[in-house]
Amino acid sequence: MKRFNLYQVESFDELARPEVVSDITLDSPALSVLTDFMYHEPMVADVDEPACDIEQKMLRNHVRMKLVVDKQNQFLGLISLDDLNAQEILKRVAQGYLREDLSAADFMRPKESLRALDYHELRYATVGDLVQILKDNPHQHYLVVDRTLHKIRGVISASDLARKLRLDINVNKHSSFIDVYSALYPKSMH
Repeated sequence: MKRFNLYQVESFDELARPEVVSDITLDSPALSVLTDFMYHEPMVADVDEPACDIEQKMLRNHVRMKLVVDKQNQFLGLISLDDLNAQEILKRVAQGYLREDLSAADFMRPKESLRALDYHELRYATVGDLVQILKDNPHQHYLVVDRTLHKIRGVISASDLARKLRLDINVNKHSSFIDVYSALYPKSMH
């Protein structure tokens, strides 16, 4: 077994920071706010996974959305904390379902109902362009597809966008792209 020495920390004053630290502005490339699945493992839930388990994992891991996949890891849709809120669960229970039998399949938004941005179009856009495009979107996440590779390439999150732009938005609540737009342009009408 490898042995390690332990060292005193008292003489260290500075924190290591990423080499590339840049402030994101409306003029920054739109891809700078993309969570790119080529570099970050996507958060997934199995279509048959119990809804209550998914909700607990999301809360524990501070994740607001997961992609739903089948046993062959094929993309079926997405599920968010909003989809799993207590009111939605109670609606299903009132319809006669047992709480423990409810799964991702019962709450997910199927891929047929989703719209996405194209990765290659985003390469030529700015964060400001993105905010303008998504200003009326009540959702918290937007998928990005690579139509050339025929893959879900990543996701853009309204709360990540707000945090990176350092907007005065409570990112602990479920921020939507409408909230981001309103924080940037408070006197503007949609």
